[in-house]
Amino acid sequence: MAVGRLRSRVSLSGVLLAAVLAAAGVAEFRLHWVESLLGAYLASTNAERPESGLIWEQGRRTQSALSVVEQLAGDREAQQRRARNAASLGELLALLAPGQAVMLSAEHFRELYQKLPPALAHELLSPFELLRLAGEGRWSRTYLERSSDGLMIYLLEPGNHVLRQFRLSDAPLALAARRSEGVERTLEQIAAFRGRIYPAERFFAALSELGEEERRGVLPQPERLLGVAAQIVRVGLSDEALGGFVELGFEIRTPSGPRVLSLPGQDWAVWRLRARMEGRREAGGPSSPLSPADARGP
Repeated sequence: MAVGRLRSRVSLSGVLLAAVLAAAGVAEFRLHWVESLLGAYLASTNAERPESGLIWEQGRRTQSALSVVEQLAGDREAQQRRARNAASLGELLALLAPGQAVMLSAEHFRELYQKLPPALAHELLSPFELLRLAGEGRWSRTYLERSSDGLMIYLLEPGNHVLRQFRLSDAPLALAARRSEGVERTLEQIAAFRGRIYPAERFFAALSELGEEERRGVLPQPERLLGVAAQIVRVGLSDEALGGFVELGFEIRTPSGPRVLSLPGQDWAVWRLRARMEGRREAGGPSSPLSPADARGP
């Protein structure tokens, strides 16, 4: 009798448990209450849990990669903007790393071309050829790509067809870019001019004895010197030719002290001028480019 009652109770408990489990299963299927409770618990404890695990690590890597990409894109855009605003081809050359490029309008490139020393500009592309291309109306943009030793320049039609392409080496361009309103030092303080410094009067006297083509070779931009609001006292000649050009240094005296203005000249013309100045020295001058009095300056 007792055994029967026990079996009856066990059967009833089993039925009740099965009914409860079945009801919970139906409720979970319809209401997803277990997931909701678990989600609420995880949300409430989210701030206290450590950021660890595969998902967190992948999220951090993705965020870090996005930040790097955004920074690179921003840096590239800033560099492109500076390149498009460059005031000279030398400045543009300094802004671009090898393999980088920039697109300029035809008008902007013509402006930069006009700022080149005439000898260098003519060597790059005849101004008459540039005028012809501009007059035809087909040249719309200019693509400039920095190579390891200069600039590759492509004149493009609207459909990006190449009208002309040419290369400008960085040696003469860098020399032209070194022109400035004057560095605050003397010619002796610039290694390139040591031992080849002459009084200004000897330089200009020898220059006047050359032919017009030779004078233009020595000073492709004489107007740069005419704009100097100070007396030129000495001239230095570099002994290093870069891409067919040689650096000339003109020392001027200002109230704040000596300054040196640098300009490029064509090497063949500068060598002829130097030979003429050395001939003047040998004819009745000191045993070095400058006498002691010349070296001190006025």
